[in-house]
Amino acid sequence: MAGPSNSPNRFPSVSVVVPKMEMPPKQPPTPSQLNGTVPTAAAPPQTQAIPPNSNNHPSAGATAPPNGKATPIPAPPVAPQPGNMSAPADPPLNEAALRESEMQLVSSLAKLQKLETSIHQLRDLLPDRLLDPLLPIVNPKVLKERSLPKSPQALLQQLSQTARAGIAEVNDLGATWRGDEMKAVWDRVEGNIRENGGQLLQPTGMWERDYNVLLEELEAEEKERREQRAREEEDAERSRILAMEGGWKAVVDAFVQRRIPGVKALVSQERTAVEVVLVKAGMSFSVRPADGSDGSGVPDWEVESKSESQPAATKLESAVADYLNACPRRWDLAYLLDLISSYSDVKQRPCVKCGQVMNQSARLPTIRQPQQTPQQTQSDGQTTTIWEAYHPNCN
Repeated sequence: MAGPSNSPNRFPSVSVVVPKMEMPPKQPPTPSQLNGTVPTAAAPPQTQAIPPNSNNHPSAGATAPPNGKATPIPAPPVAPQPGNMSAPADPPLNEAALRESEMQLVSSLAKLQKLETSIHQLRDLLPDRLLDPLLPIVNPKVLKERSLPKSPQALLQQLSQTARAGIAEVNDLGATWRGDEMKAVWDRVEGNIRENGGQLLQPTGMWERDYNVLLEELEAEEKERREQRAREEEDAERSRILAMEGGWKAVVDAFVQRRIPGVKALVSQERTAVEVVLVKAGMSFSVRPADGSDGSGVPDWEVESKSESQPAATKLESAVADYLNACPRRWDLAYLLDLISSYSDVKQRPCVKCGQVMNQSARLPTIRQPQQTPQQTQSDGQTTTIWEAYHPNCN
């Protein structure tokens, strides 16, 4: 037998990978195969009505049409992805809310600007201002302008004074930083940082506006706006008084119906005037139209003391009458009568500020200011102003 040939192959050899062949598992024979019959094609599925009480699909209760074709069932709605959800639009702010927001923003910037100024002032505290008393000693060139301390005790006193002033500046800065006013500013800054996803707004490195001046301008505009609103309300109130049936006598009748303890009011029979008696205080006042009122509109009312027991008015009555005549709402008779009635306990009511009935000058609290709270509503539905008492030097 011939051995293997050592001659080179005439054709190049190629590596071939033969995949492993696997036979599918045998399926059990069907009854038709056992009987020797040929299976027929399966009939198309018939569309059946979905029972109304089925809860397995959103389109429960739908039935198939008579032509046998299935009605396509709509796919259930797909929940929106978090990335595609749009934030609900904020409700539009009214003009007053916008002005209030602008005022708060400018006020916060003005406080930050003032705080930064205080920080810059502390930069030269050490060593310049703190060691300023030593400057004539370490730098003789300034001896022409400043003299040396007369004694070591004088130098110590100057150093102590500058040190106390510097410590006070640092404490003031810390108190301002942690104060209630700055707390609202920090809360606003932190809120803006959260809205921006944790990113800080990069400033330009300098203040583009003097926000203290801008704040003063906004406050002046707001003051003028309030005055304009007050004038409009006054005009409306004057028109209401002119249209009131019964005129000023109806106002007096309504005041009498309130039955305020220790206060009596009646219409004068001799002239156009209202007599008000404060029984507990021992004072009596006459309210009449001021001189110069032509009667065509709502007149301004004038208050004068009228005491039957004494020929001349006391200092208390004169002080009360002077304050009542300086009232800005002298045209509002109901307001003026209510203000007069607040003096019924003038000898017992203490001052809101100092808490004393008499001050060091032995004067009673003759100033009245309306309380900055909602007016008190009585059982009959009428509202009355709550008055606060002040001494002239406590107002």
